[in-house]
Amino acid sequence: MHESTTITISKTMPVTERIPGVSRQILEWLESLEEPFNIERDALHLAKYERNIRDYRYHYVLDRDIKIPRKR
Repeated sequence: MHESTTITISKTMPVTERIPGVSRQILEWLESLEEPFNIERDALHLAKYERNIRDYRYHYVLDRDIKIPRKR
């Protein structure tokens, strides 16, 4: 199952604020999911990056149950 989000950040924002801002929005999105993010089984990746005159857009995709559990 795929879940996704798009985060839009103004180009006027300095990179020192942009990175923590995007990180905070990703964390808020993950915490709002009905099914919690499982670091051992799920994968989050940047699927697409766009920029235009005014802003940057980061498209993230969450893939569920794709990692194979390690045997102990």
